[in-house]
Amino acid sequence: MNEKIKIREFTKEDSQKISTIIRDNLAHVNSKDYPEKIITNMYSIFTPEYLVSLAGQRKVFVAVMNNTIIGTISLDKDIIYTLFVDKDHHHLGIGRILINFIEGIARDTGITSLKLPSSITAQSFYEKLGYHEIDVVESEEYGRDIIMMKNISE
Repeated sequence: MNEKIKIREFTKEDSQKISTIIRDNLAHVNSKDYPEKIITNMYSIFTPEYLVSLAGQRKVFVAVMNNTIIGTISLDKDIIYTLFVDKDHHHLGIGRILINFIEGIARDTGITSLKLPSSITAQSFYEKLGYHEIDVVESEEYGRDIIMMKNISE
């Protein structure tokens, strides 16, 4: 991958593209591991308006390549949320770049460990990056979340 990935803060103008990336992943990737009812619910949640409201509650970032948004990640205190990469850009290291970026931000603010709710789909990805399962949460609305954690102090 020769193109340079830039990470910047989310703006409300990014909300439509990020909504599309998340919904495409839900429909084409996460749907292999979750029932239709869960995917439909999650799909309905991740509207552009919802993403703008989330950005008021946590730090949200976007990954940009060749002036195109290709991913997103967010951080709320010591919890990582909503890591999604455009499905046509999977397996190029973009998720790893986003995680490394967020770990750096967390370290810079004195955070020594991070948690994240992983989908079944993403669990092995996070394990490769040093996260380990500490809990499992099941819900009617969201299905199975594997709560994972990593010590980032160095």
